[in-house]
Amino acid sequence: MHERGDPLQRTLRILAAAVWAAIVLWAVLHRQDFTLERILHYTPESPPLAFAALMLLFALKSLTVVFYTGLLYAAAGVLFPLPAALLVSLCGTLVASAIPYLLAGRIGARRADELRERYPKLKAFERIRSSSPLAFVVVLRCVNVINFDVGSMFCGAVRMAPAPFLLGSALGKLTDLILWTAAGTTLSDPSPVPFAIAYAADLLIALCVTAVVLRRSRQDA
Repeated sequence: MHERGDPLQRTLRILAAAVWAAIVLWAVLHRQDFTLERILHYTPESPPLAFAALMLLFALKSLTVVFYTGLLYAAAGVLFPLPAALLVSLCGTLVASAIPYLLAGRIGARRADELRERYPKLKAFERIRSSSPLAFVVVLRCVNVINFDVGSMFCGAVRMAPAPFLLGSALGKLTDLILWTAAGTTLSDPSPVPFAIAYAADLLIALCVTAVVLRRSRQDA
């Protein structure tokens, strides 16, 4: 039974790699279409369908790395009122984080070693990961040590627990999430109030996250 399972697993991996390559190729060939205007044009007007469409785009982004997450945050800001838009953007962040994390989790330590060799900056943050996985993910997202999706793959490859990974991803992307979503809101609502409130909240969150990470680093020193 085991002997028959190995060829099946190899076949499934080959098929998965072929599907992924086809998706990436399609996204690269159509990357000029991934603009805010095009995203809004093809997104359904119905809020539930618009939410589903954005989640699919967040998933696509996590597999292709061909367009910036900020475009999807801004699209959420245009399509939904600010409180709902922030929630949509947060859900999208979790979707975009989870897919590379889960895929890399099936590969394991070999992939983690490859990423360490390819991105030497990761080694400088290994100490933080060993003492606080949550702080490691927050720093990874805030400082942009490596690409967002590559960071998700690394966390999956080292078998990081889902809770600190997802929470750290949400906290680390909160500043970009708030500002880009609020910027999208101002496109449909010219009043500067939503953006001003969002900017103030964004600044406060950034200061709090920085203070917590610095305090943790000093405690571990």
